[in-house]
Amino acid sequence: MSIEEGAVWSRPDDGTAPLIVLLHGRGGTEQDLVRLFPFLPDDVVAVSLRGPLPRRDGYSWFSVPPDPGGRPAKEAAAEHVAPASDAVLAWIAERDGSTVARVDGSTDAQDEIAPRRPVAVVGYSQGGAVAIHMMRRAPRAVDTAVLIAALLGTGDEEGDDVLLEVRPPVYWMRGLRDEAITLMDVQRVAYFLPPHSTLTTAEHPLLGHDLSDTFLAAAGAYVTRWVDGLARSED
Repeated sequence: MSIEEGAVWSRPDDGTAPLIVLLHGRGGTEQDLVRLFPFLPDDVVAVSLRGPLPRRDGYSWFSVPPDPGGRPAKEAAAEHVAPASDAVLAWIAERDGSTVARVDGSTDAQDEIAPRRPVAVVGYSQGGAVAIHMMRRAPRAVDTAVLIAALLGTGDEEGDDVLLEVRPPVYWMRGLRDEAITLMDVQRVAYFLPPHSTLTTAEHPLLGHDLSDTFLAAAGAYVTRWVDGLARSED
């Protein structure tokens, strides 16, 4: 699986500015998260990617096959999410001129060379599942993540143990009126993220499963604070 088409950039990429990678939800397109661009600080470059799997209503990052009895599967497993997360990691590494030698969940830090510039991933719904899984597959290749109505691929990844040590900052938002994300989905994310990240959460009682301006503004504000922190660390 590879990311080949459909990237929309906020501005020309100079190869040095912090890179913000945007991942839409199931059935979405690369245009969905372009709406985040105005909320981002001027000193970053953002790219909204297109999922590799075409659907009638757009594109997806992964699909979940029916169970052996032919019934629709109720949850995504790590093996379903991993190909897309690896493809996005490879896309970032190639863009940065760096290498992720192995993104199969290895715990050997020598097999992962982080991009030479800071990288943030913003994922909505299914894209949020991919963002989490990117950290699980290559714990040092993503510096921070913003998750909107995210899912979690069930099952273990070998990189999970490294993530317990790295604990990248993560901002997780969800709407309490979200009927697309089940209580079990929420519980999985809520169980996994606290020990595996430095977590900030936000729950919005009036929002559902949508890319509202409230979510986008909050994501932009978080990225702005993160970039400001990068600048302070360089002083």
